[in-house]
Amino acid sequence: MTEAAKNWFIALSRREQILVGIAALLAAAVIGFSGIYTPLYSLATDAKRSFYEATMQAGRIEAKAQALSLPADKRPAEAIAALHLLLASEAGERGFTLDANTPQGNDRAEIAIGSARSTAFLAWLADLERRGVVPETLVIRRMDNGTVSVSARLVKIGA
Repeated sequence: MTEAAKNWFIALSRREQILVGIAALLAAAVIGFSGIYTPLYSLATDAKRSFYEATMQAGRIEAKAQALSLPADKRPAEAIAALHLLLASEAGERGFTLDANTPQGNDRAEIAIGSARSTAFLAWLADLERRGVVPETLVIRRMDNGTVSVSARLVKIGA
């Protein structure tokens, strides 16, 4: 078989040999790209995605475990007359910048945080829940720089 292909190639004119060689190189390039590069790139992308998801999950678990291990705050949420004042002071203590803090009566407020570490924010949210402030609506968006942006409506339980 190899001898027949070799004899066939030798029988071609010089111009035909060049064209067959170019066609063989192009075929090898297509096979190499689709058979080697694309699967390896896909594996690397999947590995990065899996690592990122595992890191985020570990952060959520760490934040929840940390929040559960902290002692309950002695100041109940009812001690402050307006929820938005509590949120403003708590966010400042935790190092968050509230982009919006709109009161909706004394027992409800809407907040927006432009950028925060997800673990720190979730730990703060768990602390607020232990103190009787729960999210009515909560939207957390992942940002490109590894932080999250948050918009939420928080309400005092029993209010």
